[in-house]
Amino acid sequence: LRRIAASGRRADLDHSDVDVAIRMGDGVWPGGRAELLLAQEIFPVCAPSIAARLHAIVDLAQTCAITDERSMISWDSWFRAAGVEPVTFLKGARFTDPMLCLESAIAGHGVMLAWQLLTADALADGRLVAPFGVRAESGLGYWMVTSATKSESRKVRDFKIWIREEIEATTAQFRALDSAA
Repeated sequence: LRRIAASGRRADLDHSDVDVAIRMGDGVWPGGRAELLLAQEIFPVCAPSIAARLHAIVDLAQTCAITDERSMISWDSWFRAAGVEPVTFLKGARFTDPMLCLESAIAGHGVMLAWQLLTADALADGRLVAPFGVRAESGLGYWMVTSATKSESRKVRDFKIWIREEIEATTAQFRALDSAA
């Protein structure tokens, strides 16, 4: 590959120079052939100082929720996976970008509902913790999308092999982190 373009816009894979798109979502994009790269699980994260006050899930009612207003994930899914009734959080910071939510959680402003790729580094170095050990399926993932009508070139096939190897290595790191927790 010679060029990587990062954009929030959906690329027209049939009428552009884009060969492969990596998209976050449910895997359904008209005109595209989607292959799941990594399903995203959701779970709460917070700074260690906040986690020290969370002895049970019900204690979340005494914390502020850090909210991504554009998020495709919901606390309801996580509470169902945990087998408990949802709690009402204290009002917390609201952002339109998950990275700002992440920074707010690291700063100790409350609890954020997150996913593994967003939080991997902060969990690995201890800036964040996942206090309850409960993860929920989000129904979302990172997908590799190619044109449904164009045949794949050798460079696209080579890219697919490479990215799958990289994801497997990253997934192994996640498993190691989970085992250490």
